[in-house]
Amino acid sequence: MKTFTVIRTNSSPYHGKDFEQKEQMRLEKLPGLNWRKLEEEIPEEPVILITNTHTRLNQLSPWLLDNTKLIVHSNSGYDNFTEDRKLWENIPTIVGHEIRAQAVAEYYLCALFNGLSEIPQHLIWNRSRHWERPLLKDQRILLIGFGHVGKILTTTLKAIGCNVTIIDPLIEGNFSRWEEVKLDEYKIVLLCCSLNSSTYHLCNKFFFEKAHPELLLINGARGKIIQEKALREFLLSHPRAMAYLDVFEQEPFDESWHHFPQVWKTSHIAGVYSDLDEAIIQFEEKTINDFLSLKDLEFKLKYKMQLLQNKWIKGELI
Repeated sequence: MKTFTVIRTNSSPYHGKDFEQKEQMRLEKLPGLNWRKLEEEIPEEPVILITNTHTRLNQLSPWLLDNTKLIVHSNSGYDNFTEDRKLWENIPTIVGHEIRAQAVAEYYLCALFNGLSEIPQHLIWNRSRHWERPLLKDQRILLIGFGHVGKILTTTLKAIGCNVTIIDPLIEGNFSRWEEVKLDEYKIVLLCCSLNSSTYHLCNKFFFEKAHPELLLINGARGKIIQEKALREFLLSHPRAMAYLDVFEQEPFDESWHHFPQVWKTSHIAGVYSDLDEAIIQFEEKTINDFLSLKDLEFKLKYKMQLLQNKWIKGELI
């Protein structure tokens, strides 16, 4: 039986204290697997790397990469791989969109409902029974990015009668000046796209010059999609506009955001939920077990949508 060393390159701060112990115990139940941390002694046998956002392949030893037969990237974001394409292009690399997509979509929905209308609290009976609020079905929503999260949001929002317009930057190109879109018709903009050169600072000064004066902007994707200086200038001149930001150009966010009461800030938590550790381990178990049991072509066909190599299009990770 062929044996593999599974190497956990990095862990994230949101993992539980016993996450690595649980991961090791579960993965070593699969036949022929030995689990190691990156800093531990690694036997001379084929390697399966488990990576995350903090992993930089160019900082790993050439020997390790030469012996790596599979990369399991149990994150949904993968822009940290962009500059290292030559290091992973011949190693099947599986991305864990399915682990967090539902949670991230629900972050957008929570922000959307909270930003549009807060439920009043009546300490005594309010005889007027008055609630001045807009309904979602009467709003025009612009959704940018039609990947896993965008598809969940579109299905959910249309099911409750929302008018949703979808722009996929991969297909539509870079709207650096937003001349093709009547942005002032959309009070709600949801950023669900990945980060690459076509989406970097997609929301720039030209975007905000055309934006709805009471814009509700939600970003749980990547911070550098928004040019933050331009957003702050827009918010200063449009006090009824709001933004829900889970990601920032520089993380952690700094005091420059402290004086914007219409900005709701969270610390890159949109994809975090109570059962995340278990979901990650289950994803790793399933992926690695399939890698061990399926033929190469069968494996790549089964994971066609999760394979990072299939997300490299026209020199970009989409």
